[in-house]
Amino acid sequence: MSAEPRREPAGVRVSVRTRWDDCDRYGHVNNAAYLALMRAAHDAAGQPAGELRAVEIAYREPVVPDDIVNVDVVVVEQTASRRRIGYTIGVDHRTAAELRALWQLGGRRLEANLPAVDRDVAGRAFRVSHTVRSHELGPNDSARPQAILQWLEQAVFRAADRAGWPRRRMEAEDFVTFVVGHHLVLGAPAREDDELAVTSRLIELRRVSGTWHHEVRRADGSLVAADRARGAFLDLEGRIRTAPPGLLEDLLRGEPVD
Repeated sequence: MSAEPRREPAGVRVSVRTRWDDCDRYGHVNNAAYLALMRAAHDAAGQPAGELRAVEIAYREPVVPDDIVNVDVVVVEQTASRRRIGYTIGVDHRTAAELRALWQLGGRRLEANLPAVDRDVAGRAFRVSHTVRSHELGPNDSARPQAILQWLEQAVFRAADRAGWPRRRMEAEDFVTFVVGHHLVLGAPAREDDELAVTSRLIELRRVSGTWHHEVRRADGSLVAADRARGAFLDLEGRIRTAPPGLLEDLLRGEPVD
């Protein structure tokens, strides 16, 4: 008989420091690096080491390097084999990001799934290969979740470039996308020198936002990771706007035939 989940609303606040090495060209902590902040807070809060199976991230405000951030760590649900934990990252009494992670502590491998899409716009896929490198591995000898999110971030840049919309063209149109959320689920491990296939396609479009669906698979077809990444459409001053004419249509066509 499986144990009933126990609710534990009480949490603990810990402080961690952001790193210059985790920042992007804009001087902000890179989206993927929030997973490193989460793990640092997880360990500082005395949570048991486990295997990350899924994580949802909602980005609120950018964080700068070499800053002290407070992280509220709350166990939302737990059993003997899993623990669901929330992490609220704050700077100067403002919420910078909220994360909710599913950790496996033992037992058979948990299979986390992404929710169904209400209305799939059926964008065609972009495809790229990636070889896992030693610097992308964690202590468990498999690709770190942070590295996986970085692959997916790069896959979107490549897709836009392949569709004829490199960053400079977007900026010339006074347009940029700002990632506001990820929902990442993890499957089979990716080891050093594994040849992976990364597919990315648009699945949801709204007036001022869009959602990419990514999958990373090993050569045998095993799913390494799947992710839903939602981005907001902004101008260069950070104001909400619609996408430039033709951009979304070009992305929906998927990988062009050379």
